[in-house]
Amino acid sequence: MEDKFIAKQLIALTINLKSGLRLVTGQRVAGNNFIYSIDQGLWLLALLVCLEITVAYLTVDKPAVFSTYGLNHLGAAYLFDLLILVSIARLARAETTDTGRLLLAYLASMPLITIAIHLLALPEQLYYSHPQGGGALLLLLFLWHLYIMIRLLRIILLVEFGKAFSLAGLSLVLYLSSIWFLPYTQLWYSDKPTQSDSTYSKLNDLSVEDLFYNQYPLVDQALNGLIPQRPGIPDLYLVAVGGYGLEKVFLNEVEYVRELFDRRFDTSGRSMVLVNNVETLARYPLVNRHNLADSLDVIGQIIDPDEDVLFLFMTSHGSKEHKFSVSFGPVPLDDMTPMQVRRALDDAGIRWRVIVVSSCYSGGFIEPLRTPQTLIITAAANDRKSFGCGAESEFTDFGTAYFKHALDKQSNFIEAFDIAAEWIEDKERREQRKHSMPQRFVGAEIRSKLAQLGGVAHSESNITQYTDPSANCDSWSDPALCRGD
Repeated sequence: MEDKFIAKQLIALTINLKSGLRLVTGQRVAGNNFIYSIDQGLWLLALLVCLEITVAYLTVDKPAVFSTYGLNHLGAAYLFDLLILVSIARLARAETTDTGRLLLAYLASMPLITIAIHLLALPEQLYYSHPQGGGALLLLLFLWHLYIMIRLLRIILLVEFGKAFSLAGLSLVLYLSSIWFLPYTQLWYSDKPTQSDSTYSKLNDLSVEDLFYNQYPLVDQALNGLIPQRPGIPDLYLVAVGGYGLEKVFLNEVEYVRELFDRRFDTSGRSMVLVNNVETLARYPLVNRHNLADSLDVIGQIIDPDEDVLFLFMTSHGSKEHKFSVSFGPVPLDDMTPMQVRRALDDAGIRWRVIVVSSCYSGGFIEPLRTPQTLIITAAANDRKSFGCGAESEFTDFGTAYFKHALDKQSNFIEAFDIAAEWIEDKERREQRKHSMPQRFVGAEIRSKLAQLGGVAHSESNITQYTDPSANCDSWSDPALCRGD
């Protein structure tokens, strides 16, 4: 009995799908060509969800990770679409039965549209404001939607053409409005960062033995180029670290930051770069735990620990395990943990620290690195991704916000965070992305120390005091971290 029921449902489903295909492709079809039932509505809805998940998986780079947030968006989008149809049916004065028929016919027409949208990568163009090369496709999609709605209203509800056109236009406007208030999240995202073929080819040609042998003279050369601190003058030293070697965006950032700090923050002769990039193997030492520890150790011997400040900028990919990605293709390198960075700083005897970590999930660095003498800024909360990296990117979103946008207007490292965080929130809201929630920890003693640095103006505004005597945090920070929970 059960087998007969399933067989009957599958036959009805096939008939509905064929009728829906004829409707969206402009072929002749009548309202009585559909088989209407609640069971069929549920079968069609389940089929569409499976189709969305499958096609989205096939169109993303592998390995792919499933996002439950993407499922939330999908459910909200379908619910909103069905509510639009119900509203349009009511405006057309349709009976309840006819409204149900309209919903079923709409679901039966969706599979081809779903496949086309994902294969043409239209979700990203619709929600992320990247219309380049896709404007014509988007226009065709909207016209197709208008045409389908007109046919549905004409065939199912028997609405005359003029009224059908008006109601279909209204449905399109309502559909487009959903883009503004339904945050889009992909069903699948790639957990493997992209890289260019030419970069990977160059890496394969490297001699790993020669590469590691050359690290000692490169590190020595960089450190020997550092000038001593000036007695009685609080000096700022910069170490800029670009960890992921298959995307040039991180090289762009560390070189920009070094040039900016040498020019504006008096670090000329007191700055160095560690970066993994095939184009700079003869210019900069690689990023790895040992090179960073050795560099910090020498800087710790150069500076006056009571007077001078280290600015450590780290940019790369990050993981949910709160590891800083240190990768160079076929060259075996280990990712760095927050405790490894903390140990290197402590062993070097560097007391005053400004640490900026730009990566996904970088908020996980705050708790291990916090001291009363430390300012910590991260691009994201400990459970959030940050955006803007990739093989084609020039700068990450956080790098743009903090170093290009904020520090261009505000030379105060602490207050510049407010400008950067506001800029990022606004950008992510426009692009319908889940907010990365940049974080800031201000140790109780670091503010007055930074005020002593020449050329850096500091103020006490816009900082909320919390109960932890060792930290001043603001509304952008994780309250649990600020309270010391």
